[in-house]
Amino acid sequence: MKKIVGVQLLLLVLGWGSGWVYAQPKGFVAGYILTKNGDTLNGFIKDRSPEPFVALYDNLRFRQKEKSRTKKFSPDAILGYGFANEHYISMRLREESNFFKFRYYTDAAAPKVFLRVLKRSPKLWYLEQLYLDDDNSYLDSIPFFYKPGSRELVRVTHGIFGFKKKRLMAYFYDCPAVVQALSKEKVILQGILELYNFCVANCF
Repeated sequence: MKKIVGVQLLLLVLGWGSGWVYAQPKGFVAGYILTKNGDTLNGFIKDRSPEPFVALYDNLRFRQKEKSRTKKFSPDAILGYGFANEHYISMRLREESNFFKFRYYTDAAAPKVFLRVLKRSPKLWYLEQLYLDDDNSYLDSIPFFYKPGSRELVRVTHGIFGFKKKRLMAYFYDCPAVVQALSKEKVILQGILELYNFCVANCF
């Protein structure tokens, strides 16, 4: 008798669990998309596969309701999306390499990608491009500064090697405060956010 009751209880718990999984959009989170008309549509989104083996999707998955049909949106189809405290914009980005030196452009010939927005002021944006590390398959990011209206973004750091001083000084050539701060042997600015705030306060 005890054995029968135990089996029935187990089946009941599994039934609850399977019902809960069915009711939730698998891998989706509450979020929004920004249409090309500027309208915000709330719903459920998914931009990557579940952990531990994460893969970034080229096209965003979107459901306006939990059980509605999944739609896919490329960076060309929407202006951006977001969830929780993360916000992404669709932006043209082209990487150009020459003898292991990389530059990044946002001209009309560049394809559109989704970039994460960390900070944004009228004169300077702090953006990140997410990617999967080839060595360990972990999610990583490339940080950029971008002056709205410019055809180029500047990569801020190069991994553990810190700020890309020469590229940053060239990008902010018209801002003596930034050039002077980065030209010192020991840079007093700590971290990308501090550098961003310094640029906004002293360059515009």
